[in-house]
Amino acid sequence: MRIRISHETAYSYETPVRSIMQALRVMPRDHEGQVVVSWRIEPSIDGRLRSGEDAFGNLVHQFQADGPFEHLAIRIDGIIETTDTTGFVRGVADVVPSGVFLRHTSSTQPTEALILFARKLARPGQTPLELLHALMAALHAEMTLGDNQDTGQSTASEAFARRLGTATDIAHVFCVCARELGIPTRFVMGYLAPQREPVDQSAPRLAERHAWAESDVPGFGWIGFDPCLDLCPTDRHVRVAVGLDQADVAPVRLTRVGGGGETAHVALSVAQIDQ
Repeated sequence: MRIRISHETAYSYETPVRSIMQALRVMPRDHEGQVVVSWRIEPSIDGRLRSGEDAFGNLVHQFQADGPFEHLAIRIDGIIETTDTTGFVRGVADVVPSGVFLRHTSSTQPTEALILFARKLARPGQTPLELLHALMAALHAEMTLGDNQDTGQSTASEAFARRLGTATDIAHVFCVCARELGIPTRFVMGYLAPQREPVDQSAPRLAERHAWAESDVPGFGWIGFDPCLDLCPTDRHVRVAVGLDQADVAPVRLTRVGGGGETAHVALSVAQIDQ
């Protein structure tokens, strides 16, 4: 499948910005399930754009510019060719040991309710892979997908307590439960191409920026799990960045000098295109 991703973030400031630095985690990397056919990042003002990696091996573009300016737009346009690998994540350079992904964060702290929920899924003779599929199905059934207006910023325990969350919240809950079961699990941020013909018009619409999880399954390696959809990632998923939680994969981090009264407008389009 070929997927076009178009993204623009436009900033306006009431007082001029003297200097700005942005860290952008928006560009996917090639692996067995996806190939970057083209990718372009275009700032609306002159500056310096450099690429590098973070501690988890994610691509990071640093944009620096000097002012004064009152408006800035970052435009991104890319085409990704994807292949359905039935959830297997191969051809990715893992730069940290998988055991790192047993750690919890402020967003993924276990509670008694989460621990009990995870442990109740275990059955005698069950393999880790079977247990993870059971966890994915249970969360899909237990939690309702909302949007940011419904839920706000939540920790995994807060989202689980109300059984309502964004894709990010539900992926966080999956990470907590899988880690409590002793399986290294990382948070994944990426894009999701909508189906051309939705199967269920009444179902909640998933955002084009999406989140899921990947677990290191003994005997298989890393496998993706999307509890929002109750399936392993398909060729509709475009994998961008991984970390312990959402904070590690934030698409944009911005530092500036000056520039009071900031407003930002974000436009994102993810769509299947004909080859």
